[in-house]
Amino acid sequence: MINPTTYKLKKLIPGYKIKHSLSKQTLVALPYSNKEIFLQNSTDSILLSYEDKNMYIDKNTPLLAEKTFPDKFGRDKTYTLYYYEWKPTQNQIKLNL
Repeated sequence: MINPTTYKLKKLIPGYKIKHSLSKQTLVALPYSNKEIFLQNSTDSILLSYEDKNMYIDKNTPLLAEKTFPDKFGRDKTYTLYYYEWKPTQNQIKLNL
């Protein structure tokens, strides 16, 4: 793995807010611009960080949903979020026990 891009999460998302079928999962949202950075080099991954836990997303991580929203500041733009299941790495979980 090449040095991963790091993205600090502001919050975790209950799955039911995105799709009913994801109601039992906790999700993270990755903005389009960050996803494109790591897709340019398929060997890269993104390190997601939330509080004291971390998770890696790479090209093999299943994408659960994608949503496009209008810009809330009225700039006639849209932004896209990609949703993945929050699964902190096992090593990190063990360290926190």
